[in-house]
Amino acid sequence: MTSTLGNLLKGVVSGEPQKNEFLASYGMRRNPFPPARTIYPEVIYNQEEAIKKFAAGVTAIAGPEIARRSLAVLGGTGQGKSHFQRHCQYEVKQNNLPIVTVEFLAGTGSAIVLVKEIFRAADEHVKLVGEHDLLSAIVNRIENGELGPIRQIDLRNALLKLVEAGKDGYVPQDQSQRYDFANLLDVCRRWIVGETLTSTDRRYLRVSGRLSSGSLMIRVMTELFALARQQKLFNGVMICLDEVEAIFSSGVPVARVQSFLQDVRYLFDEAFGQNSGYSLMIVSGSTARGADNLRNYNYPLFQRLGFEAEARSALHQVKDLDEARKFADVYIEHELGAFKQETSTQISLDRARALITEDDLKAAFFGKTGAPSSDERNQARLLEELHRIVENKKSEHEAKS
Repeated sequence: MTSTLGNLLKGVVSGEPQKNEFLASYGMRRNPFPPARTIYPEVIYNQEEAIKKFAAGVTAIAGPEIARRSLAVLGGTGQGKSHFQRHCQYEVKQNNLPIVTVEFLAGTGSAIVLVKEIFRAADEHVKLVGEHDLLSAIVNRIENGELGPIRQIDLRNALLKLVEAGKDGYVPQDQSQRYDFANLLDVCRRWIVGETLTSTDRRYLRVSGRLSSGSLMIRVMTELFALARQQKLFNGVMICLDEVEAIFSSGVPVARVQSFLQDVRYLFDEAFGQNSGYSLMIVSGSTARGADNLRNYNYPLFQRLGFEAEARSALHQVKDLDEARKFADVYIEHELGAFKQETSTQISLDRARALITEDDLKAAFFGKTGAPSSDERNQARLLEELHRIVENKKSEHEAKS
């Protein structure tokens, strides 16, 4: 006898999309409202002020001149800060802009981890133009040993060694001939992200020591990115620094918090040097309390990240039932459009909007209290309630079928 779970799991790995009869009757492939804080980055509602500021910043860092920009978005828990940042990343990638996009949780509190994540994102970016990773792409483009903006001695030595090892006929200089181009490239990849090398690794890569701090890694990364920009691998980097408030509530010692903030400030300042650099934009998301803490801990960074009143942008809340309907419609229209494109089935917008009735909206917006508090107006809670309502309707339809 087949179990109930067995019936439910049939076709899970078949590769075929699971069409739901109830949702399809409204022009939906799936529940249009994401569950449990899941983000649909393609969709955003009524954040025009922040979007315009973001677009201006991206236009600057994607352009021919080196630029630094910042944008701070403020909002309460569940008000859409992470959603806004994901939407920004999605649009940058969709438009194939020459920008490396990085998402980083500020509460991690480690500049070393941040730099590693930036390098990982840069590797992914250059793969789109057919390269294996950033370092090999840079080395392959160095001509006649010209290193442009590279000033750090160990980095110069390592790059020149890689150029030498990459030439036809190169014979590894160690007795076992292990340190060929591929292995030296791997050693250098580990060195730039702060890993400990053996003395033999260091000798054949021609570096003197380890990059043992966030500031040293940032210095090397800055020079590599300046060279990558000159080589037209990308124009700039966009860092989405999320949950700034978590830096101050994660139990990390004060000295470590201060060190991390100072390293982020150094990263921002160093991106644009006297004669070279790369374009950088930092989009920070924080609660008002997190912004206040940042002001108290490191006011210069508070300014650099765009938290001054005239530079930052407060995210919009869903303030009444009319807005709740418009908010729901944005998700419904997006899903209806995807359904039509996928199935070529014509279902009217009025029919799709009927999935959520006025009573459904009231139940989702007002909740059990009968009056929306400031917390109840946030987008995350409203999405969860709308998702639950649709799931209940699906279950009721299936029970009747």
